[in-house]
Amino acid sequence: MVALALLLGAGLVAASPGRANPAPAESRLHVEWTVAAAGQGQSRVFGYVYNDYRENAVNVQLRITELDASGQPVASVIWPVGDAVAAGSRVFFDTRVPGNGASHRVAVESFDFMTDGEWQTRTTEQLLATEGFQKKVADTPEKLAHLETLTPARKLVARQRNGETYYVYADPAVCKCLYVGTAAQYQGVLDKRLENEQLQALQDHVDYYDPVLWSLWAPWPWF
Repeated sequence: MVALALLLGAGLVAASPGRANPAPAESRLHVEWTVAAAGQGQSRVFGYVYNDYRENAVNVQLRITELDASGQPVASVIWPVGDAVAAGSRVFFDTRVPGNGASHRVAVESFDFMTDGEWQTRTTEQLLATEGFQKKVADTPEKLAHLETLTPARKLVARQRNGETYYVYADPAVCKCLYVGTAAQYQGVLDKRLENEQLQALQDHVDYYDPVLWSLWAPWPWF
């Protein structure tokens, strides 16, 4: 695990942008972001994570800190970006955090460099996203705990809801997220898989009905 303490400031006046201070030579990831009021005591924080290094980064986590009028920390949350940040590239993030203080500070809390196995996993997950699977990031302790119970990990598992079959792919290790798709989207994945034998093996396995899955990770576009 590589920890990176790169603290960045952003004032909150309507929607206000934050930008990285000049980074030292050893810095590898940095953030640019905007903060806007989201109502109901929340702030929306969105922007880009940049990878200035020559290796792909995974398990990227941001620390988002609410500041008072004097610039002192009030509260902070750690939020998983979910997507890999390819070398020399950037990834968009968008989240809501509690509090609507005078300003916010965003930092790259930690990240890992990607192994060959993780790259294979990312290739599979990119295919799922391309075919229309819904991606859900485990952005709460409850979701993360439930994600650990969805086995087998990184395999497509068929789950039933109201007589319909949906396919669930749980990844508690790399993206800390799950992907859910319909039978038609699953067929699209199978077709693409035949075109690329390097994709990680997928498993068609019918499992039990899991009411927690459908309620905890809601909303869904199908019901």
